[in-house]
Amino acid sequence: MKKFSLFLVLLLGTASPALAADTTGPEVGTVSPLSAVYNVPQTYSVTATDSSGVESCTLVVSSIYETPMAYNEDTDQWEVEYTFDTERSANSIRARCEDTLGNETSGKSRIVSVAGAPMESTDGEGDVTPIETSEVDATDWSSAEVVAASPVLIKTVCPGGEDFTHPCRTVYFLDNEGYRHAFPNEKVYFTWYADYTDLHLVSSETMSSFSLGRNITYHPGTKLVKYQTVRTVYAVERYSVLRPIASEATAIDLYGENWNQQIDDISEAFYANYSYGEIIDEESDFYVAAQTASVDSINDNL
Repeated sequence: MKKFSLFLVLLLGTASPALAADTTGPEVGTVSPLSAVYNVPQTYSVTATDSSGVESCTLVVSSIYETPMAYNEDTDQWEVEYTFDTERSANSIRARCEDTLGNETSGKSRIVSVAGAPMESTDGEGDVTPIETSEVDATDWSSAEVVAASPVLIKTVCPGGEDFTHPCRTVYFLDNEGYRHAFPNEKVYFTWYADYTDLHLVSSETMSSFSLGRNITYHPGTKLVKYQTVRTVYAVERYSVLRPIASEATAIDLYGENWNQQIDDISEAFYANYSYGEIIDEESDFYVAAQTASVDSINDNL
């Protein structure tokens, strides 16, 4: 009996443990190149490796457009020809790859700068019209020279291959006292500007020399606003003052029958960007045209 038990222990001891299932997807690199010309075909490639083998890769542009890639044995990369024909001057790009076991991995998203691409703007009827863009090279300007140009929009030069969170993606308004002010979003920006012309490109050193001021708020008179979690609708007065509108009838008197189509939601995160004024009970309490004309630039609203 002892011999049998010993034999059983030795037999069990020689058993190999079961291998853990492979649940890790391929290691996916960054898509290259990170530049393009509007409406001109360009070949994009990526490197992907996996111990079980890579089954397929897909090019993903702006998280919307997906194009299958083909493996090139000569370069040991996955490749595809793609044409940027959407009216955007910058797009995100990445590759998503799957191994032979069905595990999937997405590579890091990067920005592709598309030369010659008009930016898009949608009017109230859904038609797309180009937004004019232009830049002024102010990288050799002193801080004082940039301030002297105020009112002016500034940003730093993007190195290429940056993601959406890179500081170079941020456009600031530089006031005449040398403070830079950020726009919370494009909705606020387009109450002040119709396009992206005359963006002044400054060096990182010059940008850091400008202290950060408070955020830009809505242009007075141009929009109605409300916070996402409350029903109160406000008119915007000069110097970032929000004034609650007492009734729908008053809103119609001020902004017309389609007043409720002129409301932008504001995140509660920007509550402190504004101060709060008296209730607007009737049309004579708030003159829309006068408020709209009360400022010539953001300098007049700070």
